[in-house]
Amino acid sequence: MSESRSIPVVWRDDFESSHQHAIDPRFKVPSGADLKSLCDRYEFPGRAVEVLMESRHTWDDPMIERLGSHFQWLVRERYRPSTFMELGYPPPPSSCPLFYAYSLIGMMDPVARDQAALGLDPAITRATFADIGQQVTLHDRIRDAAPFTLGWWLTHHLSGHLFRIGRLQFQRSILGTVHGLELEGQHFLDVHIPEDGRLDPVECDRSFADAAEFASRHFPEDDARWFGCTSWLLDPVLGDLLPHESNLLQFQRRFRMVDIDHTEPSRVFEFVFDRPDLDESAAPDLDALVGSSTLRRGIIDLYRSGGRVRSTTGMKNNSRQMSGSRIST
Repeated sequence: MSESRSIPVVWRDDFESSHQHAIDPRFKVPSGADLKSLCDRYEFPGRAVEVLMESRHTWDDPMIERLGSHFQWLVRERYRPSTFMELGYPPPPSSCPLFYAYSLIGMMDPVARDQAALGLDPAITRATFADIGQQVTLHDRIRDAAPFTLGWWLTHHLSGHLFRIGRLQFQRSILGTVHGLELEGQHFLDVHIPEDGRLDPVECDRSFADAAEFASRHFPEDDARWFGCTSWLLDPVLGDLLPHESNLLQFQRRFRMVDIDHTEPSRVFEFVFDRPDLDESAAPDLDALVGSSTLRRGIIDLYRSGGRVRSTTGMKNNSRQMSGSRIST
């Protein structure tokens, strides 16, 4: 196969220019003990380190490395909130299923130094980059040998637009149409929930407060007056499945619900049962699911009765930025 045919179509137009002018020589993927040390420094789970060490040889191909350098350039030079997806994320090369993970790992140390020079707390940077290891571990557990396709998600972490602050992640984003609120075009903090612990209310309170202070200090130009969250966790139907004071429902009640998507899959079987293979819009094999918790049993019963969990959007004001606003939640 010729080199040009090896380049994904959506990357060809600026592939040459990126290598002639803007490749960052600092972005290197180490091997051996250096790779393990790097992963340990960013607190990757042990299983992620094993998987990455075992597959590191797949990166040792000049064309793979060149494609990786181009992707790294796209992350640093072309990323913009809510628009990077339009460029496209082609499947990883078949010879390097963890292509996106290695590309981003190669950026961690230099980006961490850049962020420290800007005054960002190194502990926040480490916690943010640790999600690469978490996602590699999750992928290994539920998708096994399938290609790692989460480059689209982890791009946010290395571009300076998403940060983990305490229990939660916060992404600098721009609002589109929001039902019932005149907010289109405003900056907001998009809330994401890492899958590595309980949604303790005290920890969540601290995360929201710290994220508001963090955004105000480091990104005052955003003037982010809102927190937003789109997740199956916000579907009101969960109120019929869980105790009133459950952590999940306490998290949900922080938000004013503004939209329920009846068409977009909620991915609840993937997130709750580790079963991305089950199609919630069809007739999923509910007998294959294990009801080992109140939430799991409730979801199984809901789907048996013909119900479903939907992706829901909620908004919460950023009180630090809302003193002059007449809109409230």
